[in-house]
Amino acid sequence: MRSLFMVALVLGGPLAASVCSAADAPAEYVIHISVDGLAPRFLEALLDEDELPAFKRLQTEGSWTHNARTDYDFTITLPNHTCMLTGRPVRDKEAKPEAIAGHEWTFNTDPGTRNLHTNRHDYVASSFDVAHDHGKRTGLFASKSKFVVYDQSYDERTGAPDTTGEENGRDKIDVYVENGNSGVMFDRFVEEMKADPIHYSFVHFRDTDSTGHSKKWGSPEYNEALKTVDGYLGKLLAFIDSDERLSGKTTLILSADHGGVNFNHGFNTNPLNYMIPFYVWGAGVAKGGDLYALNRSTRVDPQDGRPDYVERGQQPIRNGDGGNLALKLLGLPAIPGSSINASQDLQVH
Repeated sequence: MRSLFMVALVLGGPLAASVCSAADAPAEYVIHISVDGLAPRFLEALLDEDELPAFKRLQTEGSWTHNARTDYDFTITLPNHTCMLTGRPVRDKEAKPEAIAGHEWTFNTDPGTRNLHTNRHDYVASSFDVAHDHGKRTGLFASKSKFVVYDQSYDERTGAPDTTGEENGRDKIDVYVENGNSGVMFDRFVEEMKADPIHYSFVHFRDTDSTGHSKKWGSPEYNEALKTVDGYLGKLLAFIDSDERLSGKTTLILSADHGGVNFNHGFNTNPLNYMIPFYVWGAGVAKGGDLYALNRSTRVDPQDGRPDYVERGQQPIRNGDGGNLALKLLGLPAIPGSSINASQDLQVH
């Protein structure tokens, strides 16, 4: 049964079917994190000043890049988070040998009664579908109300029937929590993990985005918001270390939906908007690894460029890689209908 807590206040082969074995899974738990509006240049500046101990730990103990990419067409919140969860670009793409199906969610406001499937006129599967249908406990913890679109898309009415093994129902998100205060939301996440660890969780922090819009990206206030997020991450790492159920069995994936410049991030052709970080830490992850060096045969560092999805053999690491990477780490197959990391070939060790 889902619980709702509300206060008003990561491109492989197209549509590939990847076969993973739970017996080979390096992780029992994956925490998929999005830091909304996390811009690499401001992250790097604070890292250089030793102001972000948790991010520094993710770097030294995990594998990462500060030159990952958002979606090609959009550098705004909901379209990019939908890429993370579905492994699809936003827009349909004409490509060879076959076309690439987008998720087509271009809205960035509260969805009303809409969901991903009615908008696409076809079911859009997610990382929640695969994890839940394989008997894993799932959770979504968000700090913006518009993330309800995912709960509305994968609830007991709108989720697809479970045709994988034991019947686990249509409600793909076991725990849904939304709170505009990231600290309250994060505390609830930790409480849930203590009570009954969630195998696949998606956790969203709004702080850097909200502060960037109100005070400017790179402002002193933005830097303080980034330090606040670092504090959440530090508490999370300490919690994982202290819990024998999670220690050595948990992997974190962290990326962003976009960067930002001045007070916004809407221009998808601006490198300051489409350049984002991508971190992986924990079970099954190389220490101090460069993600592009680990993936020389399947990913290409785009430097300052902005490659489209149709440029075969020239794909960067994207935030949309995260969903299928999470499933691979759990020993599960790729998201049906996905094209980003659908071969689950993004290496982290």
